[in-house]
Amino acid sequence: MIELVLYQKIALMPETIDLTDKNILIVEDDEMNFIYLSQIFKLIHGNIFRAKNGNTAIEMAQNNAYDVILMDIQLPDTTGFEVTRKIRKFNNSVPIIAQTAARNPDETDEAIEAGCSELLIKPYKINDLSEALHRVLG
Repeated sequence: MIELVLYQKIALMPETIDLTDKNILIVEDDEMNFIYLSQIFKLIHGNIFRAKNGNTAIEMAQNNAYDVILMDIQLPDTTGFEVTRKIRKFNNSVPIIAQTAARNPDETDEAIEAGCSELLIKPYKINDLSEALHRVLG
């Protein structure tokens, strides 16, 4: 049912991004958030990979090439900001889109300082994600 609803929403988007052959790392510990994002990326043909915590995300980013990383800020072992800082030490080119439920203006500043390309406030609309992907992937 989730897939059908998402498909209908994506079909109505004016400029749905096609991520065929793009590798996306989703750093997300929450199962429902991951399922939601994975369904979106399946519908727009992205190859998805998941890290449930910061240490795994760093290891995966060191050992694999990703076209974009979606980074949850609140992780069980660290913050997404700290993970982004560590990834930026060995990869300064991969776009990293931070995702947070907090609406604190300081988080926007910290996201930029850490090296995030974009920041999305949860819950966000599919169009918001699509627009962020367009900006970082061209």
